[in-house]
Amino acid sequence: MTSLVEVYKRWPTQAECLDHLAQVRWGEHPLCAYCGKPTVCKKVEQDQRPRMQCWSCHKSFSATVNTIFHNSHVDLQKWFLLISLMFSAKKGLSAMQAARDLDMRRPTVWSMMHRIRAAMKDDGKLLAGIVEMDETFIGGKPRKKNRRDDDTLGGDTSKRGRGTDKEAVVGIIERNGKVKAKPVDKCDMTAEQMAAFIRASIDTAHSVLNTDEWNGYNGVNNMVIHRRVNHRREYKADDMFSAQYGSIHTNTIEGFWAIVKRAIYGQFHHVSKKYLGLYIGEIVYRFNNRRNDNAFHDLLSIAVKP
Repeated sequence: MTSLVEVYKRWPTQAECLDHLAQVRWGEHPLCAYCGKPTVCKKVEQDQRPRMQCWSCHKSFSATVNTIFHNSHVDLQKWFLLISLMFSAKKGLSAMQAARDLDMRRPTVWSMMHRIRAAMKDDGKLLAGIVEMDETFIGGKPRKKNRRDDDTLGGDTSKRGRGTDKEAVVGIIERNGKVKAKPVDKCDMTAEQMAAFIRASIDTAHSVLNTDEWNGYNGVNNMVIHRRVNHRREYKADDMFSAQYGSIHTNTIEGFWAIVKRAIYGQFHHVSKKYLGLYIGEIVYRFNNRRNDNAFHDLLSIAVKP
C-alpha cells in the first residue's frame, strides 16, 4: 500500500503528479481526452504544468480531463495523499479528520472523498466457494426525551432487526475472501429480491451458501447448495457435510458488519440514506483490497477512466 511518505517522495510537485496520472491513463501512447484520437503533442503552459494539444479537435487538455480530478483546483499531491489516508484507515476516515491532516477546509475534503468513493467500484467478478449471506441495519439509536414516561422506549425506532426504521444493507462474503454489499429498501427484501442478489453476486454452480433461518432465504436451495443455522439455538452448527464444506455459520459476514458499524458510528457518525451506498462501497472496496499492495495504483486506473 502506498504510504504518505512514498507519496511525498515519488510525486513532490504538481507536474510529476500529472505525468504519473498521464502514464496510468494512457501509458506511452496518449490520446485526446475529448475526441479520443492519437494526434496529440505535449505543450508547456506559462505555469510550466504539462498539458497536451490535439491536432484534430484543436483542444488543449491535461490528464485530469473527464476523470474524478477534473475541474478541481486542489493539487494532485493532496488528492494522492487523501487516497492513501482513506486506504490506511481500516474503519474509515472522517472528512473532519482528513481536513485536519491535509490542512484544508472540511467541505472541500468531503467533496473530494465522495469523488474517490464513486471510483471505488465493484470489479464485477462473482464470488465462489463457501459463502455467507446476511443483512444488517444502519442508523442511530432513539434518544430519550425529558419525560418520565419515556424511560421505557417504544415505537418502531427502538425495535431491532427487520422491524426497525433503520436502513437495510445486504451482503455476501467468501470465507477468507471478498465481499459484496449494498443498501436495499426493506420493502424489497423479499425472497425474489434476495434470490436476484444471490444470482448477481455468486457463482451458484461452484458455491455453498450459508445463511440464518430468515424466511427470505426460502427457496434458495433451488439455485445453490444452501445450509442454514438457527441463531435462536446456536451460532455455529455441524452436519454430515461439515468435513467438506466447513461448519454452518455466518460469523464471517458478521465480522464484516462489525467493521461497517464501527466506521458508521465511530468515524462518520451520521450517514444519510442518499449517500449510504457510497460509504458502503468504500468500506467494501477497502476490505476487498486489504491484501493488495497495488491498491493505490489500481484505484488511480479506475479514477482516470472517463
